[in-house]
Amino acid sequence: MLRWLIRIVVFILVVYLAACAYFFSVAELRNSENDKNYTYTGVPASLKPYVKDFQKRYQASGERVTIKNDGLKLDAYYLPAGKATNKTVIIIHGFRRNKTGMKAYTDMFANLGYNTLTVDNRGHGKSQGHYVGFGWLDKGDVEAWIRYLISKNKNVEIVPFGISMGGATVAMMSGDSLPSNVKALIEDSGYTSVEAEITYEAKAMYNLPQKPFVSTVSLISKLFAGYSYTEASSIKQVEKNTRPMLFMHGGADSYVPTKMVYQLYNADKDPEKQLWIAPNSGHVQGFGDHPSAYTAQIKKFLNLYFK
Repeated sequence: MLRWLIRIVVFILVVYLAACAYFFSVAELRNSENDKNYTYTGVPASLKPYVKDFQKRYQASGERVTIKNDGLKLDAYYLPAGKATNKTVIIIHGFRRNKTGMKAYTDMFANLGYNTLTVDNRGHGKSQGHYVGFGWLDKGDVEAWIRYLISKNKNVEIVPFGISMGGATVAMMSGDSLPSNVKALIEDSGYTSVEAEITYEAKAMYNLPQKPFVSTVSLISKLFAGYSYTEASSIKQVEKNTRPMLFMHGGADSYVPTKMVYQLYNADKDPEKQLWIAPNSGHVQGFGDHPSAYTAQIKKFLNLYFK
């Protein structure tokens, strides 16, 4: 009897750990198929002109650039503005996406007169890396891109901008000691912490609990990827922010719940913070649903700090 009981316990433990390992692979292991699919489908009709315009601009004056950080080769598009300027936006994509899906955003900022550096996060696109950083590892990479831009132009004025996981990246870096060249930050649809988002998705997709399941996956992440979900907190970083930040989110976001943007906004003590909610928009759909209002909000915000 005892022998059978031990076998049952061992079997349950093996199944449990296998489930945790599977969830970790879905969440954090690099997806090579995603890298092969280097074009995006389903671009909203409202954004197709932006994508087409980007292609023309990039063919005329754009270039691919690379840097090394944390032992990884990182890849990006650089597109100078039509008129020479120090104003530069670093554009950061979301989970399981890459820089080619950010062409419309890049063109929007180009229309506003900014140089743009559109990056591939580690573990995505043409950048190296085996694991998804969920913003926590990516923030160090973006800070390396900031150093790269400063090395090219000591007078460069920088705005990091990101959507979804890229928005979380911006929020997470907001609490770091950043160079004075960083003038403002914009995050669209970022989450409050990796733990909160993973817990939410585990419940929504698989009806799995935070404890012990997500806690175990977090431990696996710490062992293999080098960070735990609890330490990767946008909230704690935003609490230390000292720069103007624009928070943006879809009013009907069910992937990164809209309530998270209010938590982030309230955590930011900087008096120049701003908040914009895209009416009735789902996850990162604000630009596609409301291109004019979205652009106008960003232009109004940045015009306060760039003349």
